[in-house]
Amino acid sequence: MDTTAPIETPQEKAQDPFDRLLAPVLFLGAAVIYNAILAMLNAHVMHVSQGTVIVAEGIIVLGAVAYLMTKLSLVRNCPEVLLFQLAMLVIFLGVTLLSEFLNVKAFRDIFLITVFFLLGTMTSRKRIIQVFTILTILTLFFLLMEAYATDAYAGLFNPASYYANTRGLTNPDFNDSGIFVNALSFEGRFTLGILNVSHRLSSLFIEQVSLGNFAIILSVFLSLLWKDMTWRSRVVLVGTIFLILATNNSRTAILLSLLIFIGHIIFPKLPRFTHMIYLPLTLIAVVTWFDIPQCINESTGRPFLLSDDIQGRLGLSACSLRSLTYENLLGFKSDFATPFWDSGFVYFINSESLLGLIVFWLFCSLAIKPATENGIRVNHYLALAIFINMFTSMALFSIKVSGPLWFIAGYVYMQQKNRELKST
Repeated sequence: MDTTAPIETPQEKAQDPFDRLLAPVLFLGAAVIYNAILAMLNAHVMHVSQGTVIVAEGIIVLGAVAYLMTKLSLVRNCPEVLLFQLAMLVIFLGVTLLSEFLNVKAFRDIFLITVFFLLGTMTSRKRIIQVFTILTILTLFFLLMEAYATDAYAGLFNPASYYANTRGLTNPDFNDSGIFVNALSFEGRFTLGILNVSHRLSSLFIEQVSLGNFAIILSVFLSLLWKDMTWRSRVVLVGTIFLILATNNSRTAILLSLLIFIGHIIFPKLPRFTHMIYLPLTLIAVVTWFDIPQCINESTGRPFLLSDDIQGRLGLSACSLRSLTYENLLGFKSDFATPFWDSGFVYFINSESLLGLIVFWLFCSLAIKPATENGIRVNHYLALAIFINMFTSMALFSIKVSGPLWFIAGYVYMQQKNRELKST
């Protein structure tokens, strides 16, 4: 990576017309931090329920949609994402009719992609660097607070109470710290073993899974905009990514951040569309190599995890995939999706059908043409981040991480499209 600050030509110094659009980055910021704001309200002001969380997310998303409606001339320049949304809407309606079950979350997961991709197409280099730098600094501040002033962090957010009220996750008697109980589990998890902390850190995200995924997104951002950033911003991002990986105990985040670091150099040298092989190759490999004879509880119909390690997680995913029937594949069992939250592919296929997964894979692979180095990189990063994550969860579809990931994708998409227009 180039370690010098970018040198701009007089033409590049001219203000980008998107510099004046502040709303896109404000919606992105709200998507990332709203959970922390609600946690503080729950701890100090009012009772926050799951309904409150849904309303808050709805306000952000519908507000963004209202804003996009005022920019229809710009939205029309993004036919790929609009075609994707239309195709997935048709599939969603078909699955709803076939299964006689309305899975609103399935529609919401895809709609978030469309909304934040379009918002990303309306931001400038200056704005996107500003918002990600601010979000990184906030994440770093609360990460250090959680690590070295845990009582103050717990008093500010009280994550245990927040998730008890919003997700019905009862806080056990042994946990009187106020920290989310899932953050106290270390057993079977790989850790860098560098920093000694009392629990898996969550920072601004209040729960640890989203923080680990945010490290992946920051790695993507750092790779794609490295040449455009000042050395100060680079130091902040590199330091924050390292501290997240050292304290979050996320095996997936460590693996993917490493692949992104290596891939920054390697991916542009690979044949175009190489990224399209990741999904079929990994699916075949996992189903073939990881074998758990029975992972579905016959009395409840729910999958169960034998061990919280790589073998257990991928074994659960492989077993769940092998349990799919033609009814699941064709969209007759949308109501079967919920139990499979820890097996993202099974969840997605149940809620969107196999056809929906194929359309989603094609969009992730083809929406951004591999015409530039960053275009090639972002295709690889999306394929790796999304499809590797889907073996163990649907967490990357949360607005806190889906929003910033697809915002970056939309920005790269428009930068490339503008370059194509200038060359014609």
